[in-house]
Amino acid sequence: MSLLNLKDHKFPKMMSSLMHSNQILKMFSFFTFLVCIISLGLVSSFSNQDPIILSFDLDGKEIKSAKLPPPEKLIAEGVNHYLQFRYNWNPNDVKNQLQKSAKFISPQSFNAFTEAMNTVEKFSLEKQVSQKIFVSSLKVNLESSTVAITGDRITSIQGMKAAGDLKLLLNFESGPRTKDNPWGIYITKEREEL
Repeated sequence: MSLLNLKDHKFPKMMSSLMHSNQILKMFSFFTFLVCIISLGLVSSFSNQDPIILSFDLDGKEIKSAKLPPPEKLIAEGVNHYLQFRYNWNPNDVKNQLQKSAKFISPQSFNAFTEAMNTVEKFSLEKQVSQKIFVSSLKVNLESSTVAITGDRITSIQGMKAAGDLKLLLNFESGPRTKDNPWGIYITKEREEL
């Protein structure tokens, strides 16, 4: 009698090992897919939230945020600044004051403004004229882009003072904000009412 040597077939063992490896890879792929879905959900929820902004002053104290004031108030503040330069001067500083007021003039009106201000400067220097205004009301109309100003004007010609009413209507437009004009308000037309 002879002994039969049975050989193990390698193919079924290889198949079972391969199937077992595929199960591990499938589980790993499914777990990776779940992690990606959760990550995308977290990223989308965080991206829809407002950012946290911490602002500090020079001393390291937190600066509280505040709402922007209404546009009428900002426009009135810019126009008031313009009026302080344009209508408050004396012979010694008329040129400087009028140059500062030119920062509030729109580029389209700049040439006409410069010509008019050259006349004012010449008149002030020749006749020793100074002027000061006191604004009593300043009404901003956003629809028509105008500002109605009323107040008092004190004019001094060679030491003789005279007081009169001030009634102005200014047309304005918005423009770039600069160091000299942080409000971005530019005067396009100025009309003095009698």
